[in-house]
Order: sequence, then structure tokens, then C-alpha cells
Amino acid sequence: MSSEPGPEKLFALDVMLGKLAKWLRVLGFDARVKNLSDPGDVPLLVSSGFIPVTRREKLMQTRGVVFIENDRAFAQLKEIISKLGLYKSSPRMFSRCTVCNAALNAISKEDAFGGVPDFVFETATDFRKCPECSRIYWAGTHRKRMLERIESITEWKQETEGRNDGGE
Repeated sequence: MSSEPGPEKLFALDVMLGKLAKWLRVLGFDARVKNLSDPGDVPLLVSSGFIPVTRREKLMQTRGVVFIENDRAFAQLKEIISKLGLYKSSPRMFSRCTVCNAALNAISKEDAFGGVPDFVFETATDFRKCPECSRIYWAGTHRKRMLERIESITEWKQETEGRNDGGE
């Protein structure tokens, strides 16, 4: 797969796909969770630049909708990458809040004081903060596991040096 960043993709994921939304956010995609029970909502989403994603069989044949067959989050992620030909976009990885989807802002170490555990404050150097929910992210101990999981699903090799990927 190419390492060239592709055009920004905006996803509108049905409420049943919350875990998939989280992992698309980890990859840096704008992934909003919506109730896609009404087929009449799809044309507005598509015309607004969103890719509607669902598992609802009644929307399977609806123009513009990506239907996901798998019921497990990582299989769904692999499926959507395959169906849409998503390519590695490492500059955006870990750039969105996994909880509320907002783009993260870099903050100083001093601004992270009191918002992260003492050990993290003493050892981490790069911090990001969600402007919506105020959650603070840093390169935590789970980083390697997350990157390994992403690599196994996407087959994308990650460049990890100097990356700020988010933690909790």
C-alpha cells in the first residue's frame, strides 16, 4: 500500500459501529457516530461529503452507503480499509480524540500538569488535549500494542520515532 496521504475522508458511522469509529479516529479520520435508521438521511450526508457506514441490511443497497458485513471491530476496520482503498496516512494518526472525534491540540508539558498521572508528567514530553472534552493524550505504554494491532490489521508499517500518539 502507498504511504501517500489520501484526501480527507469523513465518515458517518451508524450507532452500532462505535468501536469502528474509535479505530478510524485512531487512524486520524473524522468518524462521527449517527443514527442511520432513515434511508432519507443518506443523500444529505453524501452531499455533505460524508461516507455513511452501516450494518443495517435495509440500507445495504442504498446508493453511497458502505455496508459492513463483519460484526467485530477489527474485522470491520480491515473490511472498510479494503472496500474504500484507504491508505496509510501517518501524519494524521493519533490526531483526533477517540472519545468525541475533535482534532487534538498540542499543549505544553506545564499545561498537562494536574491532568495526567505524576509518573506520566515526569516521563512524557509531548501532550495533546481535546478542545471539546478536555481529555489529555500522550505517548503511553499502550502505544506499541496499538501500533502492532494497527499494523496487523492494515499491513501499514508505522514510523514511530518522535510520534505523539495519545494515551490516557
